[in-house]
Amino acid sequence: MTGTDCPGDGIDWLEAWRCGQRRHRSSRSYDDGRHLWSRDENARRYDASSRDEYAPRVEETIAGLPLSPGARVLDIGAGPGTLALPIAPRVREVVAVEPAEGMVAVLEEHLARDGIENVRAVRKRWEDVDPAHDLGGEFDLVIASFSITMDEIGEALLKMDAVAAPGGTVALYWFLDPSFYEVHSAALWPALHGAPYSAGPKADMLFLVLVQLGFLPRVDVLAFERTYRFADLDEALGHFAQRFSAKSDEQRSQLRAHLATLAAARDGEGIVISHPSRYAKVWWQKK
Repeated sequence: MTGTDCPGDGIDWLEAWRCGQRRHRSSRSYDDGRHLWSRDENARRYDASSRDEYAPRVEETIAGLPLSPGARVLDIGAGPGTLALPIAPRVREVVAVEPAEGMVAVLEEHLARDGIENVRAVRKRWEDVDPAHDLGGEFDLVIASFSITMDEIGEALLKMDAVAAPGGTVALYWFLDPSFYEVHSAALWPALHGAPYSAGPKADMLFLVLVQLGFLPRVDVLAFERTYRFADLDEALGHFAQRFSAKSDEQRSQLRAHLATLAAARDGEGIVISHPSRYAKVWWQKK
């Protein structure tokens, strides 16, 4: 370092993001989200959470979006319709991009049950979407809510901006603090899997990536309490075992003991595990 150099000078944030994602996925026994959410039971539990524990966050998110009756909305990483379903009555059309089979199955059940006709699912990763073939035109609003997991983040972000209509909004939501799973994976992974756990890049790096690409996004810092409710520790273990890749009896025993240290009683009706978290809305309007 010379006398005029400072830490951070000359960093390629696109490569820093790619490196962080590769390191995150290289954590031993890591199970990526596409496989995790393709499982029916996981998709259904997430869907139930989105209408219970996630409800305040969903309401806050929708309140902060520019929705209008004539708008077309693109929801990238739509899951079981956490945002797409409540947005649908407020707009002309929602295109929901979601690669996980379990999530799409739950979304389409909701559409059929509720008679919603203005939501269309595209069963692909965002990286594999061909805008000309799959999307059918520009969007007044592009959303990616907790789905910013692409390695080639620059290409993904530029494609989001490209499909937005002039004057349209692109809104990204991503973790600012380590998530519940990252905090407890860091504590558990050495004992469970004999290796450290590496968390992925956060919203601060996402902002720097966008600046490097020539955008000047706005950032809103938000907070919510992630809360899990279970009848007992056995039910909690059944839910978390897959997320922490705890498969053997010994691993499940270690995870159960860890969960017992986190659980609080809930009025004699079960247990609650909570985790406070901050996240960021990183957004811009297309020029």
